[in-house]
Amino acid sequence: MKTIREIYQISESKSQSNYALDIWYNDVLNKSVSELGIVDLCRMIKQNVFIELAISKALELLKLNPLEGDVYDGQLLELLFKVDKDKIRGYEESLKEILMNAKENVDIDNFMCKEEYDEFKDLVEKFLTKVNSY
Repeated sequence: MKTIREIYQISESKSQSNYALDIWYNDVLNKSVSELGIVDLCRMIKQNVFIELAISKALELLKLNPLEGDVYDGQLLELLFKVDKDKIRGYEESLKEILMNAKENVDIDNFMCKEEYDEFKDLVEKFLTKVNSY
């Protein structure tokens, strides 16, 4: 299975940086797509690196669990909502399926409090509006 370094044809470099972001980036380069975890995907989207790959993989996870997130429930969906609409163009049908699933199947019992539930439901509605506007 190809690594991200091979997929994007990134040459090997010897980074001597001890910054957490640089360490993570170099680690991700040596992973295959199947090895990417939720932490990687959230960070890839936040940092806008390998974004197409991150979106595609994120949609796979969200189909299984629309509440997927690194730090809190629904974080991955929220990060996708913030992605420039030109980058998520072409994924409208998958997004609609995920959002409708979330709207119909996620209930208040999945959250610690009503406010978190309301915020998630609001996000789903806003995201549906955004996707339907394409």
